[in-house]
Amino acid sequence: MKVDYVEEGSSLRHMDIELAADELNDEFEKGVRSLSRSVKLRGFRKGKIPKDVIRQRFRSDVLEQAVQDLVPKAVNEALKERELYPIDDPRVSNLESKLGEPLRFRATFEVIPSIEVRDYKDIEATEQKTIVTDEQIEAGIEHLREQNARFDPIEGRGAQDHDIVLGDLVETPSGGGAEKRHQDVSIEVGSEAYHKSLHEMLQGAEPGAEITFTATFDADGGDAERAGKSFDVTFHVKELKEKVLPDADDELAKDMGSFDTLDEVKAEFRSQAEKRAEREDEQHLRTQLIQKLIDKNAFDPPETLTEREIDSRLEAAARDLYQKGVDPTKAGIDWNAVRAEQRAASEAAVRATLLLDRLAHQESIEVTEEEVSAELQKASEVLEKSPEALRAQMMKDGSLEQLIGRLRREKAVDFIKQHAKLK
Repeated sequence: MKVDYVEEGSSLRHMDIELAADELNDEFEKGVRSLSRSVKLRGFRKGKIPKDVIRQRFRSDVLEQAVQDLVPKAVNEALKERELYPIDDPRVSNLESKLGEPLRFRATFEVIPSIEVRDYKDIEATEQKTIVTDEQIEAGIEHLREQNARFDPIEGRGAQDHDIVLGDLVETPSGGGAEKRHQDVSIEVGSEAYHKSLHEMLQGAEPGAEITFTATFDADGGDAERAGKSFDVTFHVKELKEKVLPDADDELAKDMGSFDTLDEVKAEFRSQAEKRAEREDEQHLRTQLIQKLIDKNAFDPPETLTEREIDSRLEAAARDLYQKGVDPTKAGIDWNAVRAEQRAASEAAVRATLLLDRLAHQESIEVTEEEVSAELQKASEVLEKSPEALRAQMMKDGSLEQLIGRLRREKAVDFIKQHAKLK
């Protein structure tokens, strides 16, 4: 077997492989013998068909099978000789297969690029310290009041901002199409629910009123199912209710169950907000450090890994739409455009993963069994499974290795942070 090995860029590899004509002929004759024993032909007893007949009638089929058997064996042998580990199955091209001539083809694949991470110490980064303000705490109290609001029937006046209107909404695509009925829809007047035209028409409306209008939704709006479309809408008002907020006092605190005073609630809100701000500040710093590591170690990420990362992001977006009750295939989304938009971020994510993995290797950073157990314990509490059952499941589906890899990369970022110049 002759192999010409070609490197292209940091990760793309080609092997031009040639097998002797005798190897192809031998594999072809092996197929002829096998087929002569198993095939049935009129006029011949099974197992007694002359090989010349097989060669004549089934030449292309036997040759195709011979090539299918020889090519992967040759590729695996060539990879083993050079200790190469493709990220994905090699792609075969330029195939030449004629009896009496050498079998030639090209195997193309990608490997994890050989990276020596540099300049990962003394990286300069800026720490941010987010201050939780009194205004944020008051906003939290207002949100609590909203959650505990009561809704009293309205008599003697029409709807106005912040009232709750209960009604039936019928929408039909402008220009024709099947209508959709939504019964007992609850709308807060003046909010961003459905369409601004509805809220304009609801001003002053009373129970029994029927309003009609045309709603045209922005192409880049948040409502994926209606984006860029127009609907003829009818809304029948059934009930009006006024939202009444409770006073911000100790009674509100007691309604929460575990507090006696409003000051205790505010203290808890502040504590939670400070912890959240601390996590966000830490994530902001780590993102800086990773980006600067990428900037200092430029290389082209493997296309295979980039495509996998893009696929993962699009699958997550599709799942999110499904959870919102929207069919991703009917949402009017140009998924090819989304793929293109996600490419730069996906390439950066792949670069970060490979650099951090390599850095962990260079600095002999490992994940301890205690660290894995602690992570499994936290996850088991959320999933309401025992740590042992969760470990067994993750070992079976391969996600335990992914968890260990993520923890190792987090420790690699910790290492960079410990040796960084922070301002």
